[in-house]
Amino acid sequence: MNKNIEILVIDDEKPIREGCHRVLTGKGYQVITAENGQKGLDVLAREPVDIVLLDLKMPVIGGEEVLQITREKYPDIPVIIITGHGTVDTAVICMKSGAYDFITKPFQIDQFLLTITRAAEKRRLEKEAHRFKEENIRNLYDLNLEKSRLKTIINQMANGVMVTNRNLEVVLHNPALMRLMEIGEEVENPVPINMITREESLIDTLRQILGGDFPEEESISQEIRVGAKVLRAISAPALSPNGAVAGTVTVLEDITAFKQLDEMKSAFVNMVAHELRSPLVAIRQLNSVLLEGLTGPLEEKQQDFVKRGMNKIDSLLELINDLLDVAKIEAGKFVQHQVPTDLGPIIEETVALMEPRAREQGITLTCSCQNLKPVQADPKNMEEVFNNLVSNAINYSPEGGRVTITARGLGEYMEVKVEDTGVGIPPEELPKIFDKFYRVKHPKTRKVIGTGLGLAIVKGVIEAHHGTIDVESSPDKGTTFKILLPVIT
Repeated sequence: MNKNIEILVIDDEKPIREGCHRVLTGKGYQVITAENGQKGLDVLAREPVDIVLLDLKMPVIGGEEVLQITREKYPDIPVIIITGHGTVDTAVICMKSGAYDFITKPFQIDQFLLTITRAAEKRRLEKEAHRFKEENIRNLYDLNLEKSRLKTIINQMANGVMVTNRNLEVVLHNPALMRLMEIGEEVENPVPINMITREESLIDTLRQILGGDFPEEESISQEIRVGAKVLRAISAPALSPNGAVAGTVTVLEDITAFKQLDEMKSAFVNMVAHELRSPLVAIRQLNSVLLEGLTGPLEEKQQDFVKRGMNKIDSLLELINDLLDVAKIEAGKFVQHQVPTDLGPIIEETVALMEPRAREQGITLTCSCQNLKPVQADPKNMEEVFNNLVSNAINYSPEGGRVTITARGLGEYMEVKVEDTGVGIPPEELPKIFDKFYRVKHPKTRKVIGTGLGLAIVKGVIEAHHGTIDVESSPDKGTTFKILLPVIT
């Protein structure tokens, strides 16, 4: 530890210099010697020194003059006076002039080392304090610089930024927030949240985050309206250094144009679907007349071609119906008539309807219903959900496979599972299966015909009924879809 302390011994007596050098280096100190005051000042001028041992009576420049110069130029360096018994009074005067301590000749080694140790500790503490001070100044500078940079970035953002404390007071905001919230006057932080927004759904979300009922690593996305604008608000907890929730951070984005485009897209899909369905239905009816022989007998080959054409028409009609269903779900108009519904008969009817098809493909189809409770639902929607899930399970199961539907009451929820022993879904594809037009790619399922809209419709229907749907799957082992629907209480 002492090797970091450098001591300068200034004395015109060689034995004193050598004795100090020997004792101090033995204790780990770095020692420099000078035989007179001028050479000692030269050492101080060219290299850092922590302690000075200074003799008073020296040629060229005396110790008192050296002390005066040292105190003026190097006030942080402790100076210990080396004096004989005859000059003790002078040493006391030197201490009044700024010397740290004095040592009388001849030295008592223990007393000498004790004085040096105290001076070294003082020097170490002063250097540490100086280092902390510089580091604190540097940290404050960096903090102010970072704060200024952050403020510049936030103020230049096109999205609105709003930060609140635990009292739901806005403590930071940017000009974009004021523009999106249609607030014209200047607002000084902190300000109550209801001075910025009166949207209760957003305020309730922020309260939920502050209440600790929300995972710290997640965020909540919701849509709010401000005048004619539609804004997407993404809120997350603001954490203190110890990990506690100190407030909330919300970023708001104007999605009005996207909502308008989405409405235009839905209107276009509706128009095209309706315009296509009418002529397709008419063509199918004409082909049906041909197949029934009402226009005259058809040869076998002619019948085959007409049947193929009708199959293609049926595929197009299925796609059109799915597109219309998706458009209705996105517009919030798909689920129309929710009534107390028993899912048992719907599941059993679905199984009975799918049984011939499953048997034809060599698949065992079973169902089990236990402790069923009624749910508030649209029966037609539920029928479509189970038809989609069971049909998929059959399509993606090999010959000799099994498809099982189980329904049971679980407290406040009804659980319905559709399990198969099919090709399964790779883990990387699981997050995508509810996306519109997405289909799992597998060599064994190339011949399966579908629009890729079925699961998107299923998810939309279940969520419109305030339920959830999850999927678990293992490649080449099978897939399980699990639905939870709230029961009527």
